[in-house]
Amino acid sequence: MFLGKNKVLLIEDNPDHAELITELLEVEGKKEVILIKDGKEAIDYFQKAYPPEACQTSSSNQKAIRTDIDGDEIEPQIDLVILDLNLPKVHGMDVLKFLKQNSRYRSIPVVILSTSTDDKTINEAYENGANVYITKPVSYDGFVEKIKILNNYFNEYDKLNNAGINPKPLLL
Repeated sequence: MFLGKNKVLLIEDNPDHAELITELLEVEGKKEVILIKDGKEAIDYFQKAYPPEACQTSSSNQKAIRTDIDGDEIEPQIDLVILDLNLPKVHGMDVLKFLKQNSRYRSIPVVILSTSTDDKTINEAYENGANVYITKPVSYDGFVEKIKILNNYFNEYDKLNNAGINPKPLLL
């Protein structure tokens, strides 16, 4: 459930956009928003937060499961990624590919937040595993409305994903 997520990773290089999105997420009840400003830093973050030795993959649904030394499941550090595409160092689409091609991160929902409105970019994002695509600029009212839609989407996403059904992506 999106609104129940505790930790959101916001990957955004524009300080004004980052500030607005962080404020909106905090108003909507996020306990923690982590800001990363470039694609390389995002990849480095995931490699450190989800080290291979701390993860095992369930063969039934390819979902990464982190366990402690006793084998007890540990909650993932990140519940949701909000990803800009036009990032310095490593492009956001490459970050998305990295996340979705690796079983340790594949199950984390990714929301693309981008100024790009062309069909080619949107289709490429969905083909590479984006769950939701939101176009900028985002107004306060518009973002809050999209948060409500996302909440419904991720409620259904969790149910379908747990049932082994691949949910369809959402374009906002």
